[in-house]
Amino acid sequence: MKTTFAGIAAAAVLTSPVASACGGFFCSQVPVDQVGEQILFAVDGNNVTAHIQVAYQGDAESFSWVLPLPSVPTLGVGTDLLFTALRGVTDPRFFLTWESVSGCSGGDQCFPSPEAGGGDGVDAGDGGENGPVVVLVEGEVGPYDYKVVQSDSGDALFAWLNENGYDQPEASKPLVGHYVNQEFVFLALKLLKDKSAGDLQPVVVSYTSEEFACVPLKLTSIAAADDMPVTTWVLADSRAIPMNYFHVTLNAKAYPWLECASGYWWGGDTTKCSTAYTDMVSDAADQANGHAFVTEYAGTSSKMAEQLWSEGRYNLDALKSKTDPMAFLQEMLSQGFPRTSSTQDIIRKWIPKPASVPEDCDDDPEFYTWNMESCLQYMPDDYVFDATGFAADLDAKIVKPSEEAQRLFDLHPYLTRVYTQISPDEMTKDPIFSFNPDLGDVSNEHTATATPVCKPGESTASSVKLTYPDGTTETQEVTWESCSPPIVTGGADGESALGEIQSLAESGAPVAVDPSDVAAAEAQIELRTPTPGQSDRPANPGTDGDDGSGTFTPPTGTDGTDGADGADASLGADGVDGADGTAGSDGATGGGSGGGSGCTTGPRGSLASLFAAMFGLGLLLTRRKRA
Repeated sequence: MKTTFAGIAAAAVLTSPVASACGGFFCSQVPVDQVGEQILFAVDGNNVTAHIQVAYQGDAESFSWVLPLPSVPTLGVGTDLLFTALRGVTDPRFFLTWESVSGCSGGDQCFPSPEAGGGDGVDAGDGGENGPVVVLVEGEVGPYDYKVVQSDSGDALFAWLNENGYDQPEASKPLVGHYVNQEFVFLALKLLKDKSAGDLQPVVVSYTSEEFACVPLKLTSIAAADDMPVTTWVLADSRAIPMNYFHVTLNAKAYPWLECASGYWWGGDTTKCSTAYTDMVSDAADQANGHAFVTEYAGTSSKMAEQLWSEGRYNLDALKSKTDPMAFLQEMLSQGFPRTSSTQDIIRKWIPKPASVPEDCDDDPEFYTWNMESCLQYMPDDYVFDATGFAADLDAKIVKPSEEAQRLFDLHPYLTRVYTQISPDEMTKDPIFSFNPDLGDVSNEHTATATPVCKPGESTASSVKLTYPDGTTETQEVTWESCSPPIVTGGADGESALGEIQSLAESGAPVAVDPSDVAAAEAQIELRTPTPGQSDRPANPGTDGDDGSGTFTPPTGTDGTDGADGADASLGADGVDGADGTAGSDGATGGGSGGGSGCTTGPRGSLASLFAAMFGLGLLLTRRKRA
């Protein structure tokens, strides 16, 4: 038996290129979706809704998915468009604004461009003596067959999962016992017999929980890669924060602005820039003992307004009237159906490309876009285009899930995106999250200003003065080569990625932590747990200075203890010129105290355990033995 762990993965941190207007749904430049799990949580008091993207590569018969939950959930299916849209509006973006200096410019008359660019483990025991496994609920939802099961024996449940095709590795046995001891139920999914791996949709689980969450990275370490990216979006009434992990800001000077930020036509050296930002996050977190997050966006959820659905956007009746495949696809394009891999899978289902076609119809862009009119003549004689069935499939897999997901952003005013990179040896405790309504917003757009500096008598700049988002300046020597990114002498290469290590609490401003005090400070924050109902507290940042909880370290000298107006938590574009945020040491204690590790803060656990399920045992995608 071959078992595949789908460990934590994240969306691309830098904005993926958008598909060009190729005139169809199958274009060579359509971004490839990340292979990994992406999660959006919407928290409303004790009610939690989680959209979980299921990523899987393999045949349908080999797919199974197991998720422990604190109570019997309500199930639904979502849309991949949710995560595509979230990435589009919250991915960090870097801009460089060039100041005009008379008689002095960058090399080879490359003029600025307006284009935008880019703790202790859980002792699970043996799970009790052998007892029966009870199927509490079973049914079908979307492409999935599901069962919700429970047992008072970890051994019995572990055996049941394997005997029924939900293959679990031996290493997961104590985890099963741990959740059985907490009286958890287990959601087990398979694809329906007539479905393929291309039919996979995000799973939506809704349930009640008295506490918010932790991400049990310790469970993920079994299958994790070094510097594994971890991204989570949270919808609530105020900003989400890590409780038992540090928060870090970044040093603006460590980012290669001249080479990578958009501002000249080149828009960044892709070889260097593809990992420049993520490497900064990894390096900064390493200086916080590997236990730290960056806030990449925090603010109004209105950024997602009408991103997924709006009244009248889709007209299914118009689609049903198009009995010609080409006319149907053209109508889809005119209505703005998303050009995503899930949409492509639906198109392939209802307009299946024949096994034998000429060379000019062989690949998908040719068959479905460039040469579709001529390629359709090779469809089998018995092929009948079903516009009604096609439209119904689009409704079930795209339209209705998009409308339901859009409603979450209409109901929850605040959206937070947190990110880190972490390696298996650093996954020694599970990060717990809560909310701080006093902290300010965080922009995902970051702008520096570049001023060319010429030597006397020369018109080509020999150096560039950079003014960073935090207000500090630096002059870098440069040379130019034919309208290419400048070659910078020194620059970001010698800079530490870390701006500041911080402790964030459920109220008040951030508390700065000296790197030499990380061990002692971490011992203090490890025991913090969320306060019930914290997600319902509305955002209410103060106005007496910025709180400094951005990615760029803000200038010191201003008192920011009263709140967080304009804090910027990734490489902040605006509003980072405020306080150093070091006052208010009492705020570090946060919410209630309790058990420090293992994501367990009560007799039945919390949403923490949902995270545990997703990132450890829960998102265990298995390849089962074929009979």
